[in-house]
Amino acid sequence: MATHTIETPSEFDAVIFRGGGCRCFWQAGFWSVVAPALALRPRTVLGASAGAAFACAALSGRGSEIVSAFRRRTARNPRNVYPTRALRRQPVFPHEAIYRGTILDVLDAAALAELHRGPDLRILVARPPAERALVPTLVAGFAAYKFDTSVRGRLHPTLPERLGFVPELVSVRACESIEALADLILQSSGLPPLLPIYRREGRVVVDGAIVEHALFEFTAQHRATLVLSSKPASAPVHAPGRTYVAPSRPPPVAMWDYASPERIGPTFDLGRRDGEAFLAQRARPRPPSTHVV
Repeated sequence: MATHTIETPSEFDAVIFRGGGCRCFWQAGFWSVVAPALALRPRTVLGASAGAAFACAALSGRGSEIVSAFRRRTARNPRNVYPTRALRRQPVFPHEAIYRGTILDVLDAAALAELHRGPDLRILVARPPAERALVPTLVAGFAAYKFDTSVRGRLHPTLPERLGFVPELVSVRACESIEALADLILQSSGLPPLLPIYRREGRVVVDGAIVEHALFEFTAQHRATLVLSSKPASAPVHAPGRTYVAPSRPPPVAMWDYASPERIGPTFDLGRRDGEAFLAQRARPRPPSTHVV
């Protein structure tokens, strides 16, 4: 008689990888421990900014490769800014070349095929209002994001959207090549002047993190969402249907530090330790009504 294996549904049917630049190496470490232990099989995964890159690495099974690839490239880069390059009309910041190069080092055709077969993976970009002067609009948008998060203390900023920035979620399945996927990840991370001003389908796109509220609207109908942050939470976060996880202490590497390869491994290792602590906490008996964050 034929037998059939019945898969147990994954506890989390959605996962969000928030932005945070190099701090997102913490996410890679956390995922490497927690995903296999919980047999995570989400039907939806969303990423914004650098979180998009780490979502792609995680779902294609390249989490450890992104650590070694970035470390190799940053080992050849002693500084985060090269002012004299401006005299030669060359990029002052090395970030785009290292970022794009790392993506192309880690992801290949097999990884892209795995991403196409996997969960519905979408990457967030932000569209500035087209009818306004670009540079002042971008300055206002990023200032609004900073004000919302740092001054008002909002977990998920909404002020940039009120200024006219529009969120747009792009499916990774729309990317037919690794180069197209690298373009999309960089577009989601676009933070001038560290990265250039990017255009998608002829229109400007910038860092999706400034409109990340859209990620939570998209997962509102999901049963349970795991939210991976990249910096310590100032206070525990409780939200129905969401479990937030964050570093237990500030990650060793700074957000846009592309010149400290020795700090990448410790950031990844911090994620692994926090992942182990997360699993241990969940293993302890607790009242049914308690929401673990």
